[in-house]
Amino acid sequence: MLHRRAFLLTLAAPLVGWPLVGRGAAFQAAPSPLPPVAWSCPMHPEVVVNEAGKCPICGMTLETLRLALVWTCPVHTDIVQMQAGSCRRCGRDLIRVTKALSFTCPVHAAVVSLDPGRCPRCRRTLVAKYSVRPHGDHNPKHGGSFFMVSNNWHLEVTHPVTSVFRLYVYDNYSKPFWPPGLTARITEVVSPAGAPAPVAVPFARTTHGYYEARVPNVAAPATIAAKVRFEAHDEEYHFDFIFPDYSKEPAIRPKR
Repeated sequence: MLHRRAFLLTLAAPLVGWPLVGRGAAFQAAPSPLPPVAWSCPMHPEVVVNEAGKCPICGMTLETLRLALVWTCPVHTDIVQMQAGSCRRCGRDLIRVTKALSFTCPVHAAVVSLDPGRCPRCRRTLVAKYSVRPHGDHNPKHGGSFFMVSNNWHLEVTHPVTSVFRLYVYDNYSKPFWPPGLTARITEVVSPAGAPAPVAVPFARTTHGYYEARVPNVAAPATIAAKVRFEAHDEEYHFDFIFPDYSKEPAIRPKR
């Protein structure tokens, strides 16, 4: 049984696009050769293996799918390309993510296949469709340090300017949200000489989509430790964050 990360590495070979068929942003060129068939749990999408069987977590029968590494916009996720570049809508640099590849009829949406071919109803050529995949995007959104945590949520902490640290939380689709029971605090700051100093600075929720903590006179390069409780009555999780420089938001380039 192949570990999920090892399996995803097999998808990293260069992809050559097929001709684009159909209309609409949801339908894109498919890679050639096709990504291999994999098996995943419908309840635990983090379980991805290269052979049929049962989910090791819940025992459900694994389902087949194809996973493709593609380039997409962090904001306009319907944009899919086979090569790096910038988003044709907003100019942001594209990021590489894993999406589920299937083939569907442009008229009969209920027709879905893992393989290219023709619609059994109207004989139209099936077109490639890419679907957002849980845990398919582990890219930092704001230039910080990004982690997947034990409950399958995602955590990012940034250090944009002196003394300021910001914490972002994402669901398993890497969409930002506010866990109702979340509490977080910085517990340690390491000096440039490498000496740890205990602190107790909580992250406070802001109106800007993140939590923020301020530790006076801490500048990049910086190393901090933080403890985060994601849900009420859950345990606190320890994280270490290293910032060799200040975190930089992704650049938005003028559209050509």
